[in-house]
Amino acid sequence: MRIVFMGTPEFAVEFLKHLIKSEHEVIAVATQPDKPQGRGMELRSPPAKIAALEAGIPVLQHSVKNPEFAEELKKLNADIFVVVAFSILPREVLAASKLGAINIHGSLLPKYRGAAPVQWAIANCEKATGLTIFLLDEKMDHGPILEQRELKIEQDDTTETILKKMAAPGCEALDAALQKLQTKNFVPIPQDHSKASSAPKLKKEDGLIDWNMSALQIHKRLCAFTPWPGAYTTLNGQKIFIRKSNFFKNTEMKPSEISIQKDNVFVGTGDGVLAILEIQAEGKKRMPATDYFRGVAGDSHCFG
Repeated sequence: MRIVFMGTPEFAVEFLKHLIKSEHEVIAVATQPDKPQGRGMELRSPPAKIAALEAGIPVLQHSVKNPEFAEELKKLNADIFVVVAFSILPREVLAASKLGAINIHGSLLPKYRGAAPVQWAIANCEKATGLTIFLLDEKMDHGPILEQRELKIEQDDTTETILKKMAAPGCEALDAALQKLQTKNFVPIPQDHSKASSAPKLKKEDGLIDWNMSALQIHKRLCAFTPWPGAYTTLNGQKIFIRKSNFFKNTEMKPSEISIQKDNVFVGTGDGVLAILEIQAEGKKRMPATDYFRGVAGDSHCFG
């Protein structure tokens, strides 16, 4: 099939590269515009654009709301659009291919509709998540399902590790979905909208640690919000990122209370104790928590 791929981040690139190697033809890649990044605010291309240009595939970087975008897509005479972490497509864009569009979404829909499905599944202490391929309509993560694959969430899985785990089963599911569309031998499964839950875009303040939460919840939020926005707190007026942790059921410590015992740093929570393994003060390098606290006066403190 003739495919226009629509995606932006590194997660999308895994599927783009898979399609390039497949029996299908990727005739163009649509991605978000280049954005200024870093201290110098230099324009940088999104990962999907870089991968497309390396493969010699034309790139489109229009806004989906720009009428020229739909017109350019119509001229390409695509069979299907494959969408990964891109944007909600308006009706005019969905109508610009023969078969519409399919989306690859990082959750078991209808759970966790939105921009950060993997992050919120981990943060909410889910034991499993997954990947869904569905037919796009004009509503967010709303269309009927073609394929799903489930993944177990391990205790220390981060958003980054889960996204990597999704690549192989996701590519296999994509092949199966495209085969169904090509042969027209399938019945899409409508989502049960009554069971829908949201996974909104992350904000910086989502990373602020509430020490009244349980140690498990805090550990999971740290895993979920790695690498961004991170899990952070304050100590002596300074912003501190907790980069690696473990948790225990011990409940003798008060929330936010710090105890340094030999080579271990423990913090009390609303339920259990968080063991801090690695820490990073704002503007400083990441280091073992015990090394950091050797440079802090006293042996007992409270986080803010």
